[in-house]
Amino acid sequence: VPPTLLVSGIGVMEDTAHAVSIDPKAAGDFVYILGETKDELGASEYYDHRGVLGNNVPVTDTALNYTLYQALSKANKQQLCASAIPVSFGGLGVALAKKAIAGQCGLDIHIESDLRLDKLLFSESQGRIIVTVAPNDKEAFETIMGDYPHVTNIGTVTDNNSIIINEVQADIDKLDHAYKATLGDY
Repeated sequence: VPPTLLVSGIGVMEDTAHAVSIDPKAAGDFVYILGETKDELGASEYYDHRGVLGNNVPVTDTALNYTLYQALSKANKQQLCASAIPVSFGGLGVALAKKAIAGQCGLDIHIESDLRLDKLLFSESQGRIIVTVAPNDKEAFETIMGDYPHVTNIGTVTDNNSIIINEVQADIDKLDHAYKATLGDY
């Protein structure tokens, strides 16, 4: 293996009760995307899989993301987020699939966007986070996140065995099998 740069980030958590896992907790919880999805597929996993490099590489708005993370931290300290996952390699579609696999529960997602569906699902725009919020915490969560411009309720957690994104449906068991297939018998 050639030498590889490894960068790790470590932080101190004052109270582990504020830790949030990626798995949705209950059917009926709301699903939010925090941050803006743009046409930023340049050098993405999606384009790489298709043998394309692309031009629109993700651009990070550090000031806007910092504001988002501060608000999310405040919501976490009040234990308003049932689960959270960053949108990274593979984009929104992959992050939603990981959530569904982790919780073994369905997601019913509807996102309005001017982007084509493949760009919406696989853009790797930086700084986005998907969170789930219990119905009882919805108002408090939205109040805390209210000053941030890109907080969107995109659906709900279901007890079905499928993830539906804008009418595109995938079986969670098949996603789980595909996700773990490269691990062999581990």
